[in-house]
Formats: sequence, C-alpha cells, structure tokens
Amino acid sequence: MCRQSATCCLAVPSVRQLGEGAGLVERLALLPDPRDRRGLRHPLVSVVLVAASAVLTGARSFRAIGQWAAEAPQHALARLCARFSVSSQ
Repeated sequence: MCRQSATCCLAVPSVRQLGEGAGLVERLALLPDPRDRRGLRHPLVSVVLVAASAVLTGARSFRAIGQWAAEAPQHALARLCARFSVSSQ
C-alpha cells in the first residue's frame, strides 16, 4: 500500500503491470522516495543500487558503503544509474 495519495499511486505502474521480464532497476523505480525534495542529488534507484553493490562486495557500514562508492570505477557507477565523471584522469 502506498503512503502517498491515491492519485500519485495510480500514476506509478504496479509490479504486476511490469511483468515477469522487469529487471531490478524497473522494480526499484517503483519504490516511493521518502526523502525531502530539497537537496536531492541522486535518484533513489542509484542510491539503492550503489549501496547493494557495496554490501555485496563486503561493506558492512554506511562509511564502508560511502568509501566503496567513492572508489568505484566509473563504468560501474554508470551501470548502476549513478552520476559518473566522463573525464579520464
């Protein structure tokens, strides 16, 4: 059940409408974003994907997740729908 108004929930497709072929990114896009709109820098999908990737590689704290994200290769961040730097240094 959605915590937001019914009209907002009707605009977002349900998991049933996505079908079995829907990937993780499409399913995560259905999550309601509880964060305040002021100051948002990254989409919720990106944050969840980066955090999940960091935990899968052994991160066990918020600090470790942040360190993993800071040290992640640019191509990995691009695949996780996160902002990445296009300049090569």
